[in-house]
Amino acid sequence: MHGFLRTTLKSVVLILPIAFALPAQAQQMSSYQDSCRHIRVHGATLSADCRRMNGSFNETSIEIRGIENIDGNLQFSSMVQPSSYQITCLHIRVAGATLTAQCRRIDGTWNESSALIAGIANIDGNLQYQ
Repeated sequence: MHGFLRTTLKSVVLILPIAFALPAQAQQMSSYQDSCRHIRVHGATLSADCRRMNGSFNETSIEIRGIENIDGNLQFSSMVQPSSYQITCLHIRVAGATLTAQCRRIDGTWNESSALIAGIANIDGNLQYQ
């Protein structure tokens, strides 16, 4: 392969990951599910029994932030805003860090939707935003 073409292809391969990098405000993955058990949700409150550094478990809860129902689809908007999905969604449940619910569309029909719960960690037995 020609030297110029080889250098150009290497440059393109190196630049592509940068072009598709996540924005600075991207969701940080939750990690609480790795050290918590009995994970449950009621409305926008996530609760779990989370392991402390000494090995014991602590019952803890946190308000889920930034998830909205957008025309029947659960979508992450911003960890700064309180969640509003619970107003227009039913049968809300959680498995690990995935929130699932039946959400009302604008036309009145219902849609099963899921979204990742972002940015929550177990900090010595307490659910906290990272």
